[in-house]
Amino acid sequence: MSRKFIFLLFALFFITTCYGCASLNANVPFRYQPSLVSSAKKIDKTVGLNMLLDKRPEGDIAYTKSIKDISEKVTAKLLEDFKVSNIFKEIHYPVQIEDDIVINGTIDRFIWKLYATPISYIPILNLVVYFGVPMNEAYGIASISLEIKNNKTGMVIGKLGEFSQTNNSYTLYNFKAGEAGTELEEAFREVAKKLKEGLLIKVDLE
Repeated sequence: MSRKFIFLLFALFFITTCYGCASLNANVPFRYQPSLVSSAKKIDKTVGLNMLLDKRPEGDIAYTKSIKDISEKVTAKLLEDFKVSNIFKEIHYPVQIEDDIVINGTIDRFIWKLYATPISYIPILNLVVYFGVPMNEAYGIASISLEIKNNKTGMVIGKLGEFSQTNNSYTLYNFKAGEAGTELEEAFREVAKKLKEGLLIKVDLE
């Protein structure tokens, strides 16, 4: 076996190993554009949003260490999404005494992971990645629960819990390190959309 061929195998192994360990870009999950909701109605109430609590499992936390102050960032993005979507008369953070509705919540899942496909670890066979065979897969999971209360009576109006997962495959040529986390961005956007649709139903029935 020539030195050149051995070097090629070593280089390929190095590329796939490093590529599979790409780090999450902490800004990516929070850059999505709010989605449109299917309903055109608006809730004529003033709403206060409290900071969501981080209730994620240890595995999620380990894979998103690059995101600092995750409760603040998730809450801020949801607040922005709700404002842009204009589904309430007014919404702000934190809750104020004159608010009609109070929203509390938890971040149950929030994770992004990139990993090498099995073929990437098989000597010789892994050369097929140079022909565009996927060498990595990534997934993003977002899950958020909300509790809606009447701020005047303290009565719970309703509870919502939404989950979304996005998966993608990447070849040697179509992955950009600066985009690491797009799957979580998409999952977060979908969860926010479902939460808005649920809020329109729950609060409207109150």
